Amino acid sequence: MRQPPKISADRLRACLRDYYHLIPATLDFLPLGQDDQAGVYRMVGEQGTPYLLKVKSGPLYEPGCLVPGYLREQGITSVVAPLPTTSKILWARAADWTVILYPFITGDTSWAGMTAAQWKETGAIFRQIHQVIPPPLGFDSLRKETFDPTDYVRWIREYEAQHLQAYGDKNAARRDLRSLWRAHQSTIHMLVTSLETLAVMLQSRALSYVICHADLHPANLLRDEAGRVVVIDWDDVMLAPKERDFIFVQEAPADDTTVSSSSSFFQGYGATDIDWPALTYYRYERIVQDVIAYAAFALFRNDVDEEARADAVESFRINLTENGMLAAAEAAASHLRGHSPE
Repeated sequence: MRQPPKISADRLRACLRDYYHLIPATLDFLPLGQDDQAGVYRMVGEQGTPYLLKVKSGPLYEPGCLVPGYLREQGITSVVAPLPTTSKILWARAADWTVILYPFITGDTSWAGMTAAQWKETGAIFRQIHQVIPPPLGFDSLRKETFDPTDYVRWIREYEAQHLQAYGDKNAARRDLRSLWRAHQSTIHMLVTSLETLAVMLQSRALSYVICHADLHPANLLRDEAGRVVVIDWDDVMLAPKERDFIFVQEAPADDTTVSSSSSFFQGYGATDIDWPALTYYRYERIVQDVIAYAAFALFRNDVDEEARADAVESFRINLTENGMLAAAEAAASHLRGHSPE
């Protein structure tokens, strides 16, 4: 969120006092993150301890707080979990907002900042996470993978039917979006067709499900000042095949089925069989999700300026041409020869 959320500083200070017994000495908004329903602040308490304060509008996905807390309890200290309130709850409420408090960790979350040693450390962390068994009663609202691309397909078909051939639009960003969509329409159709085909295959198989972060990329792997990796932002956590967390991991050689030393991540993770249909599905899905997110932002957000709308259109273009995800998806798809529904 680029602009501070519409909740007053006084209300946030009262929430911190009432629920955490903390008196902020400073409370500074940080224009970070891609979630336009959330905002973050750096808060320093009276004792000089820094915290990261996150506020979210709308319904709270409780496993995003509960699961990292549970993983910390299992001894995985590289997971960043919310700090509890004085009532031992991992979030608080302030009017229509959810308030979540974290330790503030100074570090790097750039996409290009990961070293080979840090990828190896990340692999070891996720080997631990994927081996953790959820508690006997589970987490009631924890999402589980269904491999259902229906909503993506419907959105794309409705956009093409209602907007692609529109003329006379005075908004430059929307015109540019339509032009780019037409230029890359065959690629977009290939993506959704591949998702539908892979979904049929994956729905017919018995797959092992583990706790997945589900948005594992360098921006959610904070490297602290000592170079140590910690895992942040668990908003998309779910039960899924382990490949859900391999979307952005370096590709394995084309002739490998069992991956052990092909990349720094897997040197840390250890030898493991890769389910290539699942990984291919997830990589195609990520591209489609971003296509829809950027297009929807440019089309329907009336509360943003034209620069933000144009930025979304440019991100749409990059997503289909320059970010490397399409090449990574096609590399995973090259492993699919011989795979068929079981």
